[in-house]
Amino acid sequence: MQKLVGKDIQKGQTIIEVLVALSVAVVVIAAIAISVISALYNSQFSKNQNLATQYAQEGMEIMRQIRNSDWSVFSSYSGSYCLDKGSSSIKAKDASVVNGCKSVDVGSNNKNIDGFFARQIDISKQDIDCNGNQTKVAAIVSWSDSKCRETSKLFCHEVRLSSCFSDADLIQTP
Repeated sequence: MQKLVGKDIQKGQTIIEVLVALSVAVVVIAAIAISVISALYNSQFSKNQNLATQYAQEGMEIMRQIRNSDWSVFSSYSGSYCLDKGSSSIKAKDASVVNGCKSVDVGSNNKNIDGFFARQIDISKQDIDCNGNQTKVAAIVSWSDSKCRETSKLFCHEVRLSSCFSDADLIQTP
């Protein structure tokens, strides 16, 4: 049996040092990669949430314009409606589509804004949230992404804005 002396022991220690340094480097690189991927996902989600909020605000403004232009037309609405991008009028939901709102984009028949978001307007008369004497209008913008786990739901994220509308603040024309 040979004894390890001097240089042989140093060679063994060098290999172990290299393996330890390599494993530490791999752990550090993996942590950086996970952080970057998480930051990119969060950035994309934040962008989508901001866009959805803008589309919901736009929907509320369109409903306000409809109310201001003709209260009798506005007061005839009740239920859920679709509001496509670039449209200034609401339309009845389509029962043949899962979400109820058809898109003009081919292949995205349930997402009526850019083939990614679905916007609908819910109108309820004399809603309890509005003291029972006003019309509640809710603009709902929904979307899905790669993090949606529940396959039974078409959309797993949504932005919902609600407001109470009445004819009290309308200026009557003489």
